[in-house]
Amino acid sequence: MATNHDEYELLKNPAVDYDRSDLSPKGILAFLVGLLAAGVFVELVLWGMFHFLSRSPFFAKGNPSPMLSAKQPPAAKVQGMDFENAPHLNPEQFPQPRLQRDDVVDMKLLLDSEHKVLYPAEAFLDQNGTVHLPINEAMKLIVERGLPVRPAGSVAAAAAAPKAAPAAGENAAPAPKGTTAQ
Repeated sequence: MATNHDEYELLKNPAVDYDRSDLSPKGILAFLVGLLAAGVFVELVLWGMFHFLSRSPFFAKGNPSPMLSAKQPPAAKVQGMDFENAPHLNPEQFPQPRLQRDDVVDMKLLLDSEHKVLYPAEAFLDQNGTVHLPINEAMKLIVERGLPVRPAGSVAAAAAAPKAAPAAGENAAPAPKGTTAQ
């Protein structure tokens, strides 16, 4: 390990350096001291304001805020639900329409109606001609028969049909909107 620092000075490139005039430790320290002084000043102003307001006759302990109501509504029960965690709420004061009174019962009704659609007691034919099967039977039929697919020839014939367009010199009709003429 070399301890002679004079050799390092020979390797130093004066063109590769940083600007030493940007920031000085004195400027940074002055900013931090100013920030501290501003914080203390704000704290003192807030303390003085709260101290003044606490001694003000308008905010005396005997004069409650006009926003408080003297009458507290009784603890309410709605369809068996007890408002023990929020006794100050009166659900009868909620504006109409009250769309959801009991979310647990509503969710159970929704799940029951979906269960009736997915798992009917037996297959049936509705008035539109749609056959309703239990979901398990429908999945078994798809596994047995496979998914429906188009025959391979129908795709090739449909792709070849647009290429039979008239030549550009002939009296050709414009292509329909949304399609490209080839």
